[in-house]
Amino acid sequence: MRRMMVKTKRCSIKITNQADYNDLEKLYNDSKVWDYLGGQRSSHQIENRITEWINPEKNCQYWTVREIGSGAFLGCILLTPHYDGEYTQISYMFLSNYWGNGFAYEAISQVLCRSFEDKVYNKLIAEAQSANTSSCALLKKLGFYEVKRVIRFNAEQVIFALDYPSV
Repeated sequence: MRRMMVKTKRCSIKITNQADYNDLEKLYNDSKVWDYLGGQRSSHQIENRITEWINPEKNCQYWTVREIGSGAFLGCILLTPHYDGEYTQISYMFLSNYWGNGFAYEAISQVLCRSFEDKVYNKLIAEAQSANTSSCALLKKLGFYEVKRVIRFNAEQVIFALDYPSV
């Protein structure tokens, strides 16, 4: 899914670029976002990570999600190699003041649909801390199923999978 822009009813999803830098900094400085992602990052780590998102490696894709109409930055969606090295992982982070409004479901659904439509992946993996019940529920709502649980980053993680839809 290398399209420049995808739209849903309420969201525009585009490849992350330099113009998104300040908004990505806001995301990295939203402490609630990092409660289940290993805690806050240093300013040096934030700068390095955002630079990586703006200039991704060949096997990584990063998208910025904005609200249509207002143009407000909502969050981002990532497709990157999973820690196991076998599959690609879909990840997402949305500013905490937009949680619970269905934006993540709407945007991630579209990215999943386009990714499978483009036949790039036959399976996608997602990983969420088991304590992050909202994220686990979102993944299940998106059609992911639990594969296993592991301890990573000093916490129990749930590994989910979503197979290419066979129609």
